[in-house]
Amino acid sequence: MKSKANFLIFLLSFFATTTFAANTDLDFQSVEIKNEFSKVDKLEKYLAEHPGVTLEELKQTKPELLKGFDLVANTDTNFAPTKDMPLVGGFWWGCCLGVVGLALVYFITDHDKDQVRKAFWGCVIATVLWGIGGFWNPFGW
Repeated sequence: MKSKANFLIFLLSFFATTTFAANTDLDFQSVEIKNEFSKVDKLEKYLAEHPGVTLEELKQTKPELLKGFDLVANTDTNFAPTKDMPLVGGFWWGCCLGVVGLALVYFITDHDKDQVRKAFWGCVIATVLWGIGGFWNPFGW
């Protein structure tokens, strides 16, 4: 009976501690997020009231609205999709994921013929290997 009481006390203290710790952490994060988004809300409200304002005009007339924002200085930055596949090359995407990997490579690389060709050959090789395995041991699945 004493061990059950000790176990019950342990469980109650554990749940009370974790509940208290989780609530304080979430409250702190929600306050921090509200503070960050209040800046964005002020800027959005001003831009809604003044629809034709440019970034340069905003810097001259209301610089306090841009305080705390990291602005990109170089506007010549290329935001085009990458030509390389993330993590592994196109061959492995096609080999591991088949037609789905081929489609992913096609769309992620913005129709890069070299990467799509690699993914296609990966898809073909995986299909052939799985096919040979099926003929060699058809009941091994």
